[in-house]
Amino acid sequence: MKTFLISAAVAAATLAASAASAGQAWVGQNHLNYRTGPGQNYPVVGTFSPCTALDTYDTQYGWVQIQYQGQYYWVHGDYILNYACTYTPPKNTYTAPKNTYTPPKKKGYSGGYSGGYSGGGNY
Repeated sequence: MKTFLISAAVAAATLAASAASAGQAWVGQNHLNYRTGPGQNYPVVGTFSPCTALDTYDTQYGWVQIQYQGQYYWVHGDYILNYACTYTPPKNTYTAPKNTYTPPKKKGYSGGYSGGYSGGGNY
């Protein structure tokens, strides 16, 4: 009976630790790819927008496991924050290029045709 109680206590502590290990983080100020595993050699599945809230579960080699739409994925820990943020996309500002075209100077017309046609001849 004593062994059973110890096993039950260890199981309860493990379950509580698993639930407590889930945390929250936010994507930083840039878009962030999420992958199927903890490394760049794993395929990119999608991209999070800046300041997206994430539920975190595990870390490996600087990568953080997150849950999104019922699936587990991985993001690099350098690009997430431990506090909420707000994202304001940069304004698209258009600056017209300066007029760099200079039209050629007009040359005056100095006269007529000088090849001459004297009339006659076989053309």
